[in-house]
Amino acid sequence: MSGAKELIREIGSTIEDAARRAKKTTLIAVGTIALAVAVLFMYGSMAKNEHGAEQGKETAHSDADHREDEHRDGERKEHDHEEAAVVHLTKEAQKASGIEILPAARGPFSAPIEATAAIELDGDRVAKVSARTSGRLVKIAASQGDAVKTGQALAWFDSPELGQAWAEYAKAKGRTDLARKNLEREETLFSKKISPEKDVIKARQELAEAEADLAFANEKFHLLGIDVEQFGNRQGGNQHPLIAVTSPISGSVLERAATQGEVVSPEKTLFTVADLSRLWVIIDIYDKDLERVKKGTAVKVSTAAYAGKSFRGSISYLGEVMDEKTRTVKARVEVENTNRLLKPGMFATVTIDAKGVKTEKAITLPEEAVFLDGSKNYAFIQTAPDQFEMREITVGRTLGNRLEVTHGLSVGEPVAVKGAFILKSELKKGEIVDEHGHGK
Repeated sequence: MSGAKELIREIGSTIEDAARRAKKTTLIAVGTIALAVAVLFMYGSMAKNEHGAEQGKETAHSDADHREDEHRDGERKEHDHEEAAVVHLTKEAQKASGIEILPAARGPFSAPIEATAAIELDGDRVAKVSARTSGRLVKIAASQGDAVKTGQALAWFDSPELGQAWAEYAKAKGRTDLARKNLEREETLFSKKISPEKDVIKARQELAEAEADLAFANEKFHLLGIDVEQFGNRQGGNQHPLIAVTSPISGSVLERAATQGEVVSPEKTLFTVADLSRLWVIIDIYDKDLERVKKGTAVKVSTAAYAGKSFRGSISYLGEVMDEKTRTVKARVEVENTNRLLKPGMFATVTIDAKGVKTEKAITLPEEAVFLDGSKNYAFIQTAPDQFEMREITVGRTLGNRLEVTHGLSVGEPVAVKGAFILKSELKKGEIVDEHGHGK
């Protein structure tokens, strides 16, 4: 466009110069014709550009219309899908199935406290097992991961102290047996008036001393964890028994540091046994939340390892000292772990059902009214007396045994707060029927 204008200006200038020099009519005519041609060329270029722009606009409008049609088709498909997720159930069937309908309402609640936590062993259900005295390990009977019961032997060892105790026991037992026979003999002689009474008294005293020494020797074995009488009845002979390293609790062997033939002392931990059926969850509570947390407060525990699954417990202990660096207080939650899913050392996220002055308003539903289908949450909305629609909803925070609904539900809409599982089963039965082409 700018090139055409320059051409016109050059031609006009040439014509003016020629007219001044020659002042001839013919030259003016020629210039006029050239000027007309240039003007026609310029307008042709402009018309071509305008035509291209119009075509671009038409193409853009066509693409927009196409996208809008696709959007309408998508909405129509989604709408058709939503219409398909409908359950028809008579009032009588609803009553028989225990389905309860309540209007969605926005009510006040105390926002729960979200915090991080660590899973640890229950300190009351863990035992560090060591030898009662110094000695050499003779036999190992338990390995890491084994389930053991209270009193079960984990290993046996021999000890110089045990040898000395056995010698003292054998000596005391021999003296006791001899003193008892001597007393019987003196009593017989005294009854026949062969020996004096003082010999009987002396024999009785000697037996009492021998029995005291035997009791002392037995007590030494008891301190070493050996029932010597039971062992003697089972083994017989003069071979002294081995000392058993036993588990004081029932649980699992988490660690084993014992090696056969090793010389050990009471200071060394040979086994670590723990009952994993209950664990501790240790939470850091910030000072701003302390007024809302107390012993017995309900807690929901979630882990990255088990998405969608939660474990429930309550605060059993709230610390008395605040960490000066983190400005937090330790709280302890006891969680049942009978299925052994939780592992000590895991990190967790906890939701504390705390009460207090910090209240908000939100639409909430009971947990049983919300169910997962795939990766999305749904609830059943009553659209007619005998009709329920399965609608996708967005779930926010957990508020005790209720869930916050942030999207998909309006105040006043009737929701099936009980019996959602029954409705879901009816919906699935309807889908199976439709697949066979017989209709609902």
